[in-house]
Amino acid sequence: MHEIAVGTSPSAANALFSRKEDKMNNNRYTILYSRLSVDDATGGESGSIQNQKMLLEAYVERNGMKPYIHVDDDSYSGAGWDRPGWQKIIEEIEAERVQNLIVKNLDRMERDYIRVGLYMEMFREKDVRLIAVEDGIDTFRGEDDFTPFRAILAEWYARDCSKKIRAIFKAKQQDGKHVSPAVPYGYLRSKEDKQQWVVDEAAAETVRRIFNMVIDGHGITAIARMLTEEKVLNPSAHSQAIGGEMNHHFTDPYQWRSHVIGQIIERREYLGHTVNCKSYTDSYKSKKRKATPEEDLLI
Repeated sequence: MHEIAVGTSPSAANALFSRKEDKMNNNRYTILYSRLSVDDATGGESGSIQNQKMLLEAYVERNGMKPYIHVDDDSYSGAGWDRPGWQKIIEEIEAERVQNLIVKNLDRMERDYIRVGLYMEMFREKDVRLIAVEDGIDTFRGEDDFTPFRAILAEWYARDCSKKIRAIFKAKQQDGKHVSPAVPYGYLRSKEDKQQWVVDEAAAETVRRIFNMVIDGHGITAIARMLTEEKVLNPSAHSQAIGGEMNHHFTDPYQWRSHVIGQIIERREYLGHTVNCKSYTDSYKSKKRKATPEEDLLI
């Protein structure tokens, strides 16, 4: 896109804007993007998402930017770039099907100021008009000198939130709370306190049996074979049977694997210990978790 030189007459400016509109309006549509942070989500499509949609819809109706569609990412952090809604938007922009992208604030797009700059460069190349309603940003009207600073502030905010959340989790871990979303086979979350475990007697019987078979000299392959032959529900199938969360898929509910037996007999939780801080990430931007060294575990 071309920028208007300083001193251009109003009539010339309007003519240039008109040409830009004609170029952009090539049977393309407007996307209204809303995002709610995972830290603020309360479950389902929240009121905050609805408020963003109402604000954006009122803006496009007022400015005649039809046709338009809503795309949203509910319960997704702005520090990540693998959000399904955002990925769909990028696909549509790359296919040159988007005329306008409208968000409430610039930080709804992304909290990484470097990536925001790269996206904005991509939008320019694809003739996509970016509007951040409450920030007063409209790339159709020229660059906003404060846009890079807003992006930097958004990233600082994400980093600060990450530090606070990590501090809260660290305090809970040091207090012996179970903060992991996964509960070992043989335990259930307490209905009174989700960060406490209670024994699941149905599965605990199998856990005790596994340990006794190890004491009697049976190997993990032999134990897995015996449980399979006796049609004992494996951990994933048992979790599904009692209405728990499904973290793994299975084809045979009675198929036990030797590595599962090995994991069970190695878990210190069966001795009554709480083992926290098993993994970590190098940065709030990273999704890759690393195993915590033994000496740094909170037991």
